[in-house]
Amino acid sequence: MNLAVPILNRASREPDRIAISHGQRQLTYSQLIERAQKIAYGLRKSASTRDKIVILSGNRIEFAEVFIGAVYAGYVPVLLDPAWNPLQVNQIIRQCQPKAIFCEQRFTGMIAGEHSHIERFVFPNEQPGNYEQWLTACKPDAVTERASETLFIGFTSGTTGVPKGYMRSHDSWIQSFEVTNAAFQLDIMEHVSAPGPFVHSLSLFALVQSLYSGATFHILQKFDAAQVLALCSAVPNMIMFVVPSMIDSLLQSAVPGTTSIRALISSGGTWSKQSKRRCRQVFAGAKLYEYYGSSEASYISYMDVTGEEKAGSLGRPFDGVEISIRDEQFQEVPAGTTGQLYVRSAMIFDGYYQLPDETKNVFQDGWLRTGDYMYTDGDHYLYLAGRSQNMIKTGGLKVFPEEVEAVLRRMPNVREAMVCGTPHDHWGEQVTAIIQWRDGQPSALEEVKRFCANRLPGYKTPKELITVDEFIYTNSGKVARRIMIDHMKRVIL
Repeated sequence: MNLAVPILNRASREPDRIAISHGQRQLTYSQLIERAQKIAYGLRKSASTRDKIVILSGNRIEFAEVFIGAVYAGYVPVLLDPAWNPLQVNQIIRQCQPKAIFCEQRFTGMIAGEHSHIERFVFPNEQPGNYEQWLTACKPDAVTERASETLFIGFTSGTTGVPKGYMRSHDSWIQSFEVTNAAFQLDIMEHVSAPGPFVHSLSLFALVQSLYSGATFHILQKFDAAQVLALCSAVPNMIMFVVPSMIDSLLQSAVPGTTSIRALISSGGTWSKQSKRRCRQVFAGAKLYEYYGSSEASYISYMDVTGEEKAGSLGRPFDGVEISIRDEQFQEVPAGTTGQLYVRSAMIFDGYYQLPDETKNVFQDGWLRTGDYMYTDGDHYLYLAGRSQNMIKTGGLKVFPEEVEAVLRRMPNVREAMVCGTPHDHWGEQVTAIIQWRDGQPSALEEVKRFCANRLPGYKTPKELITVDEFIYTNSGKVARRIMIDHMKRVIL
């Protein structure tokens, strides 16, 4: 089924309900569908269905309506991250060969002259673009096209090299909507916001799920704690999709009892026990959920953390999600034993765009290999040991940074921590901790070792500390590990 159909049906039932709000601008459901139909009409005049269109834009109404309009017409949106460098942007355009490019005025300079033959529609910023002129000339009489198998193509962060495209289907997202509505008790959605970039799956999913459910989605161009809190004070029953770093910023500024948040739904990083406890106090009455997933696997597990929860757990699988913990020989391991997590569900992705070998490598006998090492307890709760790409090998033993970081964050004077391996002549690598201290009061290495002594084996305990004034985060709110490691290397040298 075309994902735009339920939104079209919503417009016929509640035409005057606000679909999208961004500052002083608003679109009702009938206005959104009318503009989406115009976009579909305009695209069909110059391209064949199932062609690709590129969106290169920050969070704004035009992004949302072009995405819905392209899907409505049977096209495949390809989402480019404005945070990429021009080389990455042009490599992806060259790879996917879109029939049209929709972009903000401020990003037009990133597109190379070799792509001048591709029709381009420019959203206005300081200067007017041609997008509104083109849209005005289009007719709102396009009918919904049979959907292509691919809903859209998103990309990995692309911190280095060429970003890797992942393909999601219409059916996988529709299934995800149903599953999360049940798990997060979102059967009645009124107001939704997700202040992360739309090019990342968390915020884009929240946007489309809001429209699918008939709610009003409130666009924030970027995350700003004061703006988020003001929005939640002005709009009742807000459902927020956020990452833990955003929550920590909100807690620094929030005044208990001044916001009307119905639910905080967190993903994309470790949500500390202290932060959860503080949320229960500051946002009393709000439902608090934490979930684990990925762009490839979609939703995997979740936990209601409104009350006390199992410390350190990623929760239990969503309905319809099968999990299996397996060793290097693809044999299942018993509860309590660490192995690699494999997932099977109707929500997983279709593969990597134009990368058949990489797609084949992540699937085995119908199971998706996540690259994360996990174990389960007797109640089927998942626990993260670490991610394969971050693993440290010291003296022939494996250390997952995530496990060490979780312990370090429990130290009262640690604000943020990241662990990585640094070269060592004897051990191959040694465990090194990068720490941002609270109130600028650092602890000595020996004090850190004493704290870890009863919580970690000796080989997992940090052997070196590097203090930083602040951490660098990705646009999606995660610690930028590669950038921090490069920074650390410069400090050492």
